[in-house]
Amino acid sequence: MVGEAWRGELIVGDRWARWRGGVGDNAAHRHLAAQAVLAESDIEIEDGQGRVFRGRRILIDPLVEHRLGAAPHADVLLIESTRLGQDARAEIAALDLELSSVVLLEAARPSMRFWRWLLTGGVAPLAAPGEAITRSLRRIDQDLAVGPVRIQGAADAAGLSTERYRHVFVADMGLPFRRYVLWRRLMRAFTAMAAGEAATSAAHTAGFADSAHMARTVRAMLGVTARQIVS
Repeated sequence: MVGEAWRGELIVGDRWARWRGGVGDNAAHRHLAAQAVLAESDIEIEDGQGRVFRGRRILIDPLVEHRLGAAPHADVLLIESTRLGQDARAEIAALDLELSSVVLLEAARPSMRFWRWLLTGGVAPLAAPGEAITRSLRRIDQDLAVGPVRIQGAADAAGLSTERYRHVFVADMGLPFRRYVLWRRLMRAFTAMAAGEAATSAAHTAGFADSAHMARTVRAMLGVTARQIVS
């Protein structure tokens, strides 16, 4: 990866983030967000099976493994698709996308096919989490703001045993509890960095053990380094 390629602007909203600028080759990764990539010229995308596609408009469903190639300028939109707010809808609408004119990396799991739902007028972006998990998601965000996030507290909010909660959480959300918490910490850190905090300060604000912990999470979930994103 070439750090110089990742020069641009990071904008963070309520459960969405947008990068405008250069992008460089990143490592294979997957994350909870649905992703749209718009480039001025063809950009390469590789899926988890090693297949390579090229296009100027690329859509990636949540939790689909991928590796994005390099481009001198791209508009990259990340949407936390389990809760699609009005401002996120406006960001998506401005892209003016159609399935017939994009490269789509589609989820194998039907309930994760965010882009097909959105662009064909479906009713919900994903199978909505059940009431119990929805309550626990609110508890997770509350705990993130003040300190550690413990699965017992989230399970209590859901009214489930810890072991049952682990199972139901994966079934509803498509990923394990701890990975979801890390994703939410990452979005909180990006919000802090977009507001001007240094990476080390943002890591502590988001509840990471230290900046190295945040850096490992950025690398695992986005395939780049924190330094590249905020350069």
